Amino acid sequence: MILAAVTLFVLKNTRFFGISILFTIVLATACVSDSNNPIISSEQKSGGPEYSGIIITTDMAVGENKILFGVINRDGMPVPGLTSEIDAYFLVPEEDKRELKDSTIATFTSWPTTDGGIFSAELELDIPGFYEIDINYISNDNAPIFAQASFTLKSNASTPALGSTAPASVTHKASDVEDISHITSAPDPDLDLYELSIHEALEQNKPLVVVFATPAFCASATCGPQVGELTKVKQRVGDQANYIHVEVYENPHLIEGQRPTGGLISAVDEWGLPTEPWTFIVDRHGLVQVKFEQFTTADEIEANLLKFLQGLN
Repeated sequence: MILAAVTLFVLKNTRFFGISILFTIVLATACVSDSNNPIISSEQKSGGPEYSGIIITTDMAVGENKILFGVINRDGMPVPGLTSEIDAYFLVPEEDKRELKDSTIATFTSWPTTDGGIFSAELELDIPGFYEIDINYISNDNAPIFAQASFTLKSNASTPALGSTAPASVTHKASDVEDISHITSAPDPDLDLYELSIHEALEQNKPLVVVFATPAFCASATCGPQVGELTKVKQRVGDQANYIHVEVYENPHLIEGQRPTGGLISAVDEWGLPTEPWTFIVDRHGLVQVKFEQFTTADEIEANLLKFLQGLN
């Protein structure tokens, strides 16, 4: 059978995780054994496109957006490449036409838990509605690839807008509990990430990097690695900035049926989080300047953070 050929990324069965996403390309690696029956959809069986794009980003709105996507073939297998050209088209309502809104180059990033990965790119889009992207690149196997994917652009994001004031959420600290497992599901937590509440960090006139993630209960298996990337940034940049990991569940040590029973912390609502993990960079004035949905490397976080440590904020 094919193991992990297609992964259904079902976000948690709560108001926070109420969306199901086909997260095929980021977690899939071809582990083929004795079966020749790959998991493919009925559309693919009946002659759908040779390659299909899958949008991973869930919270895109008018303005600047970081879009994450991948490409699979008819067998449901990921098709990686170094870079990809993408064109974003607005689908004109009630008309059989589309308008080019932005073109850019997407880069491929390896996923932390497998040999797979995703493409990421920055798009500037000015009209809410339905969009389609055309994806063109040369695969690692030197094959020309064309794929398409579609998404909905909202008028306003649910997460804090870039340039907006970061919510001064009161979040749990190590000093609040006798056992660190009561405020984080990380198996080997970096205690430095639990020294401050978000509201305290925002009062210190320093940039802040905050990661919302649940390492032990993450559907994408990237929350633990994402918190690890935050520790790397802390080690490289040091006390010029503050660093916080926020566990999204209350009392993550209280488990029933392999799920926490305490519900979500209030900061989830306050930051409008539709998924996890999320990483935010807040400047020393308390304004959200950068945000990343899903896994983001320490290098990318550090590069953006340094902009605000070099007098650019």
